[in-house]
Amino acid sequence: MATTALAEARVLAADDSPTVRQSLRLTLSTIGITRVDVASSVGETRRRLKNGNYDVVLCDYDFGGGMNGQELLEELRRTGELPLSTIWFMITAEASYERVVAVAEVGPDDYLLKPFTGAKLSDRLRSAWDRKQALKPLYDHISEGNISAAIDFARELLPRAEASYRNDLLRLLSSLLLEAGRLDDARMLYEEILNKRVVPWARLGLAKVFNRQGRKEQAHTLLNTAISEHANYVDAYEELANSYLAEGRLEDAMGVFEKCLTISPNNVSRLQKAGNLANMLGQSDKARSLLEKAVACGGNSSALAPETVLQLALAAKRGNAAADADKYLRTLADVARRDAGVNSQVVGILAAAIFGGKADELNKVEPFLSHPEFTLELAVNLIMTADMVCPPTVDGERPAPGVPPWRWLQAVAQRFITTRQTSGVLESAANLRPGWKDFIQRIGQDVIDLNNRGVQLMMRNAVGESVGLLVEAAERTHNSRLMLSAAHALNRYLQTGGVDAVEKRRLLHLADQFLARLHGSIGHDVLFKLREDLGLDRTL
Repeated sequence: MATTALAEARVLAADDSPTVRQSLRLTLSTIGITRVDVASSVGETRRRLKNGNYDVVLCDYDFGGGMNGQELLEELRRTGELPLSTIWFMITAEASYERVVAVAEVGPDDYLLKPFTGAKLSDRLRSAWDRKQALKPLYDHISEGNISAAIDFARELLPRAEASYRNDLLRLLSSLLLEAGRLDDARMLYEEILNKRVVPWARLGLAKVFNRQGRKEQAHTLLNTAISEHANYVDAYEELANSYLAEGRLEDAMGVFEKCLTISPNNVSRLQKAGNLANMLGQSDKARSLLEKAVACGGNSSALAPETVLQLALAAKRGNAAADADKYLRTLADVARRDAGVNSQVVGILAAAIFGGKADELNKVEPFLSHPEFTLELAVNLIMTADMVCPPTVDGERPAPGVPPWRWLQAVAQRFITTRQTSGVLESAANLRPGWKDFIQRIGQDVIDLNNRGVQLMMRNAVGESVGLLVEAAERTHNSRLMLSAAHALNRYLQTGGVDAVEKRRLLHLADQFLARLHGSIGHDVLFKLREDLGLDRTL
């Protein structure tokens, strides 16, 4: 790091002790750094980072209660509020932190054990700066959202990468390949790394690839091996819990999340997941405890989702804590007024329905049900809200798909059920209404059966019939499995050559729409190949 660059670096020193903050200022001044701001709490650190651009953050590991520095770092990296180009040093008096960082998926650029000298801090900063500068073009591509360019740059740099930053480069490249859905490329890179030495983050990455590829047993074997070798490997626990969730194994997932929270008790993201899951399991007291802690730890955090406050309101309502429920619901109404995003608007409608106890309010959600940003989690929240505000189920009540709440249940089941596991997630949200649960299961099975019929027609070369069946269903439901099958059927149909120019343009437009909505939910290689076969622009 050039002396002038070091002297001009803008630094944030975060520690709850006034004495330590002053000591850090003095230490930094001895190496020529005078542009130093300080923060005395997790909340102030968040505010400083939101409002200012820092080159370096020196953060205490133990803030003296509540969230620690590692949990804060994980949150800030995952919300994108801490740029990859910012150097983060953890400062700790605990020699055991080395075991924490060894298996942390999100780790600091370096850490310093107290006490340390200005010379040691200067040397470490220079080294970290050099690594960041070498990777700056990669960080720029990532911050611009240009993942393809980031991957190309990383691959071009790798053969000539210096040892000091080669590991960082490999870690970034493999995670980018995974994010882009290039699962085979990611798998080969992780396996290449692991063939040379056992690296915890590479083993976790390979497990994520296997999970995405549906190779659950191999993923679980890797994760359980990682956990047996590193008992505090919280990221491996979380991936295992997420895998159980995807399979509909809700109680198993809850057990794993509880282990996560024993190791890292103040992680806002995990507290929210565990609290929402407890609500789905009907454990309202546990849900409320977990979600209240998430709100307390989250404070001004961007990681705190509106859905969490909604789930907290639901838990409070079930626990007959009306005043608390109303407080949370008013908070959500304020969020909806400030944020025009789909997520906040839908949560605001659900909150209004709970606050007023009016099922009719939920009709306002219907225009959002087909929106690309309407998620499975929002669907779960819709079902749980409907359960609270709709009249009690009458014995012998028969489903009436054309009217609420059956119309809403049908819409979300048709859109999101692609496997038995996703069906299980929606069914669990309707645990207290057996009739709803059975209806969701039946609608989901109808979707799966329809998809299978369309694929069978295609395999028997009845491609026209396959297109007619699958395209109509995909347009109507926006179900990802149906859209993928419809795109394959359109590709086969167009290859027959018996389609006039006007019809071909219409069908290509439909295929393009389906594939655009599938981006991020299926493998990059599958999408790339389909777009290539259809003669579409291959940019994803």
